[in-house]
Amino acid sequence: MKQKFYKLLTALVFAFVCSLVIDAQTSGRDSKKMLAEITDFRQKLNQAIKNRDRKTLESFFAEDFTHTHAVGRVDGKAKRIDSILTGDKTLESVAPNEIAIRFYGENTVIAVGQTTIEDAIYRWTIIYVKTGKKWQIAASQATRLAEK
Repeated sequence: MKQKFYKLLTALVFAFVCSLVIDAQTSGRDSKKMLAEITDFRQKLNQAIKNRDRKTLESFFAEDFTHTHAVGRVDGKAKRIDSILTGDKTLESVAPNEIAIRFYGENTVIAVGQTTIEDAIYRWTIIYVKTGKKWQIAASQATRLAEK
């Protein structure tokens, strides 16, 4: 299962890198709509974090969600939500210093950004997927770049 996830994550990262050279196959109108949807999703996520709303957070993360920490540890959905609710600083709870968003079809968005958490700078990737009419976070990963 983990090998399949890592192969999928590698493929998605490769697809992202390729998009730097070739634009994703999403029309301008569709990408504007998806950007508005993801922006709204991220705002609702931040509100759920602020309100410590476990039920809403559970609906925002895919059942098979994984987060790969900068140190290599991998957390699933329940552990990630527990970390958020206990007040740990996470990619989801801290505003990014920068963010770039790429669209893949109508159901996949990859966000890449940089965030400062405490005294460290992290480069990260978050993969959003749309199932039905609902966006969820499918996976995330962080790499520690440097001390502030």
